[in-house]
Amino acid sequence: MTSQTAATSPATIEILQAVLRSEAIEPMFQPVMRLSDGAVIAYEALARFHKDTCLNPDIAFAAANEAGLGVELELLAMRRAFASLDLVPEGAYLSTNLSVEAILDPRVQETLLAHAHRRIAVELTEHTQVFDYPGLVAITEQLRAYGIRIAVDDAGAGFASLSHILQLRPDIIKLDITLTSGIDIDPVRMALARCLAGFASDIGAMLVAEGVETEAEREKLLELGIRLGQGYLLGRPAPLPQRDRAI
Repeated sequence: MTSQTAATSPATIEILQAVLRSEAIEPMFQPVMRLSDGAVIAYEALARFHKDTCLNPDIAFAAANEAGLGVELELLAMRRAFASLDLVPEGAYLSTNLSVEAILDPRVQETLLAHAHRRIAVELTEHTQVFDYPGLVAITEQLRAYGIRIAVDDAGAGFASLSHILQLRPDIIKLDITLTSGIDIDPVRMALARCLAGFASDIGAMLVAEGVETEAEREKLLELGIRLGQGYLLGRPAPLPQRDRAI
């Protein structure tokens, strides 16, 4: 008999069920910027829970997956993020994180297609191994046909990211923070990032470096041919700024 973890305790599951009932998610948005001039080209929606739930996002989604509530929670987070689409600046797009399990769900697909005209992107995260790539590719190609961009998150970390890139031919590749952190002083990280920059250029994909936290990292990324970045140096997750309304 396996012991139950604190994350999947009855108390945690009860809190998650309450979150789903009350839609107690407040999305925050982290900018993706051009490293050369700081222009915002996108925002990534990140789920945050009301303070009274005491839920850490990573733990909450992991617990939801174990309890069979993962897709429900991802769907709620996506819907809450899309409620702020009117605040996204002109020319920028909004990305939402989805697991493979979620993107294969008809309710998730329906929600995405209903907002396909709004410049959105899906960042595929890796929770489990993909056994049916043809089925996944069929869905991503359908979404792409309606103008939804497909991104592979955390490239360079985990067992699935390179398989995702090879199978899905994404529009956006996001370089994992473990490769960005300290890139200005690590020749191995520099070499890998340079290779990925060339690869992304060859397949016509945007390459975004995640976790940019120092000016030295920003400068080195530009030197290596990486033009877009995301991280605390560029902007922390926050509510979207209110747009001026016409009088």
